[in-house]
Amino acid sequence: MNKKVSLLFFLLLWLTVSCDLINNFNQDPAVNPTPETVPGSTAVVTSPPAAEITPDIAIPTTAVTQTRPSLRVWIPPEIALATEESAAILNTQLAAFRSSHPNVQLTIEQKSASGQSSILNYLRSGRTIAPTILPDLIAIPIDQINPALNEELIYPLNGLVDTTLLEDLYPAALELVIRNNQVSGYPFVVTGLPHLAYNSDVVTETIPIRWETLTTLPHRLVFPANGTPGGLLCLEFYLDAGGSLTNEAGQTALQVEPLATALQQLFTAKSSGFILDQSSNYSTLQESWQMFQTGTTAFALTSSEQYLRQRDEAGVFQVTAVPGLQQPLNPIISGWAWAISTSDPTRRVLAGELLTSLIDSSILGEWSYASHYLPARQSALAFWPDDDPYVPFAREQLNRARPMPISSTSSIMTVLNNAVFDVVTLAKTPQVAAEEAAAALQP
Repeated sequence: MNKKVSLLFFLLLWLTVSCDLINNFNQDPAVNPTPETVPGSTAVVTSPPAAEITPDIAIPTTAVTQTRPSLRVWIPPEIALATEESAAILNTQLAAFRSSHPNVQLTIEQKSASGQSSILNYLRSGRTIAPTILPDLIAIPIDQINPALNEELIYPLNGLVDTTLLEDLYPAALELVIRNNQVSGYPFVVTGLPHLAYNSDVVTETIPIRWETLTTLPHRLVFPANGTPGGLLCLEFYLDAGGSLTNEAGQTALQVEPLATALQQLFTAKSSGFILDQSSNYSTLQESWQMFQTGTTAFALTSSEQYLRQRDEAGVFQVTAVPGLQQPLNPIISGWAWAISTSDPTRRVLAGELLTSLIDSSILGEWSYASHYLPARQSALAFWPDDDPYVPFAREQLNRARPMPISSTSSIMTVLNNAVFDVVTLAKTPQVAAEEAAAALQP
């Protein structure tokens, strides 16, 4: 085979692989519907047309130069399509950026945050197969920041965002994205802020700040004792008891006594009948919330985003801080962040400009309220309705919050989830469950 034919064959093969990758990026409309587009706006969910393969392919003798700057953004459906109203707000803001940057080709695509077709997986494979269609700005869960940085799938902001915007973040939100004294991304919403929900028609007593006193009330609590939310509740109790997550050598570890104290709170509550028996059957907050809604229990563990989506207009369902050993637990939070995913200097600057426009306090405030996410910026929460009684409570909780110290998929969370299930089903005593959990992490 002569060199010209070999080159033509290679080009055809590369083009076919690239087209397959692009087609794999496109979402099934039945799964991820396109949001209603506001007149004059940029659609949030778009898919680049697949490249046409023509019978005759001309082999270029010179490099093709793109004169119009481009900017590609990948957004998961949890953010792009949180609600119809929030999608419209996002579309409007993207259209405003396009209007102010008429020379920039802005492409917005919807990509999953997890699974085989996740943003990070496409970034990994696309670098060698089709680097020209990779994004410059992405929205990802903050617990994906570390692996993305380690693999150089994203890059620190390095001055692309004004320091005043960083100072406006809630302390825990900022701490979530600090890596090696650099800002790895910009958190725009907070997730997982834990609340104790209660039915105000049933619970007429003053809700105590100590867990031990709470469990003596003549009501019951439901929570997912067979999933991550149960492990997170245990983690908060563990930290409240003075536990640490590493040993003196810096290795991942749990201390038996603080963990036994944490598990004792759940064991006692279950033994006294305060925790609903069905709690051990549930692994998600949505499952346990349904039981709460039916009136089977007066209390339920919930999160900020779940409560904002499902609170009733009459205001019967109220929330308060989760009681702790001596005072309310310091809530643990995570969130979503914008991250720069290009090393190209020109596109990095453009991505930084778009990022800055999307986190504008008024825009973020309006969008976060419509999407039922708490904003990570303090000034953005000021744009939520003044008459919403939830706002002052959320502000106080966000100021008290601590960042999620480990990944939700870490080995620590696995053993905590198992320990909670064991004590809530009364299969093991808190001491035994704590000893086994600590031993499971030993090398």
